[in-house]
Amino acid sequence: MDKIKTNWTLLPAIIIFCGLAYKVFEQSVLEHHFIIPSTQWLPPALIAGNLIYYALKGKLWARLVHFWICVCFWFMGFFSLFYSPTLEKTYLGPVWAGLFVGVAVIAGAYFLYCHQKALGLFKD
Repeated sequence: MDKIKTNWTLLPAIIIFCGLAYKVFEQSVLEHHFIIPSTQWLPPALIAGNLIYYALKGKLWARLVHFWICVCFWFMGFFSLFYSPTLEKTYLGPVWAGLFVGVAVIAGAYFLYCHQKALGLFKD
């Protein structure tokens, strides 16, 4: 469980890496295109994979990059509370959907704060 607590910010990078790796496989193996996947999808997949690798090795710069990626996702969730046209058109209704996203944003902020405190990301 401690491993999950210290590495949960890798989740967005893992999802992005899996999506990009599938896209490279799909276009190069299944569709037999070789130029487009190697120039468009492979470099971001390699960058995401290296960030995951070095963060699991304990490198501070990779952990900081993952932390700031999660902060950006947190801000997207926060701003979706106020500016999302699809959030107010959900079948649950604007109040219930807004409450769910609001609780998720508060929980995400708490988890990000605890994560950076536990790893000491911003020690001088």
